[in-house]
Order: sequence, then structure tokens, then C-alpha cells
Amino acid sequence: MYFTDIEVGNYYSVSRFTIWRWVREGKFPHPLKLSSGSSRWHRSDLEQHDEKVRRQNELVEV
Repeated sequence: MYFTDIEVGNYYSVSRFTIWRWVREGKFPHPLKLSSGSSRWHRSDLEQHDEKVRRQNELVEV
């Protein structure tokens, strides 16, 4: 399943512009380029990102 920047932003409760800023800053996975003007994130990429953030947060809490 693939998600648009708007859908990803809604999931993380941020704007689509924040998602793209995170991508530029290296804080978020790059989307797949499906065609000119069409980028999407795959569900598994988002799940991997969430798991990475969870592990980092656990290390900080210890």
C-alpha cells in the first residue's frame, strides 16, 4: 500500500510541508517516485521508520 504526502502528514499529525522538510533533513525516508510529479511512501518504509524512532527513544529513556 502506498501513501501520499497528505496521508503521511495526517498519520503523523503534521503538514505535508513538514514531511518534505523531514525528508530534506534526512529525518524521514525518501518516497518512491512513481512518475513525474507522483511520489508515494510504501507502508513498510513507514513502519521501519516508526520502529527506528521507537528504538532511539528507548535508548534516550534509559
